[in-house]
Amino acid sequence: MLRLIALIMILPLPIQAIEFSMPLGLEKIAQYDSPLDTLLLPLDIWDGSKVPSKKFMGASTKVIFRSDVVTKPEAIAAVILPQLIEKGYKLTLQCADRYCGGFDFRFSLKVMSPPEMYVDLGNYIFIGFQKDDDKAAWLLISQSLKQTHMQLTTIQPTQNKDLKFSVLPVPKGPGELSSQLTETGHFILADLKFEAGAAKLEGDVFPSLLALVEYLRSRPTQSVVLVGHTDSQGSLETNIELSKERAISVQALLNTQFPDIEPGRINANGIGYLAPVASNQTITGRELNRRVEVILIPVE
Repeated sequence: MLRLIALIMILPLPIQAIEFSMPLGLEKIAQYDSPLDTLLLPLDIWDGSKVPSKKFMGASTKVIFRSDVVTKPEAIAAVILPQLIEKGYKLTLQCADRYCGGFDFRFSLKVMSPPEMYVDLGNYIFIGFQKDDDKAAWLLISQSLKQTHMQLTTIQPTQNKDLKFSVLPVPKGPGELSSQLTETGHFILADLKFEAGAAKLEGDVFPSLLALVEYLRSRPTQSVVLVGHTDSQGSLETNIELSKERAISVQALLNTQFPDIEPGRINANGIGYLAPVASNQTITGRELNRRVEVILIPVE
């Protein structure tokens, strides 16, 4: 197989680059560095309520690759897997789409949003690695939209103990739903309010949902997933259940009020506190993390 050499800087810190030999056509399209981040490394497949994971904290890098050459995910994994093992990484988990846990497993990962990264829930491979006690990496490879997509996420101890979180993200108004969904593939439905500790919505009219319905009406082939999120107070199992129930409440409201939208186009799930957008150490951060997002499903 023809190959090219891709140099990937695992972290923005002064460490050595890792050199991979990759299938021809797979090119880096984006990279995101965070000096202080968390990574939940899956140690096993979805068990029906959670993905057993180990938490790492440090400096992270997310690198996105894409190829217009349609290559089976397992073929790419076969090229990269032995190279990581040679570099001292230990394989912690390798699984494929439905065996991993399909939707539930995929949404336990911090995967970059479209248009940078696309994941076909029925056609992906996950590989997790650990090195020593403080370094980890995972690889997600998928065939989607007649392309091959891959995300490499790595984490290792930061060299700066005093680093703080950056400015908290500010949810956008309903008027920006269409443009943000088109640009990033996801949108926070920030005006949704729930009763404390419950899944019941406070009210039945929300501008963000009206904007979402108009978006779906203008794009009859587009489907979405409503994903519930929580802060980190309480157990993971309880938070996953609550976040899923809240997403289902929003789904039920939309199905009831807007029967012209085919119910199968609006899906719902929850991932608890596994994908925070802010620090859970502050009241403001916890409020931002308690949310429901709408995510586009790639149109095949």
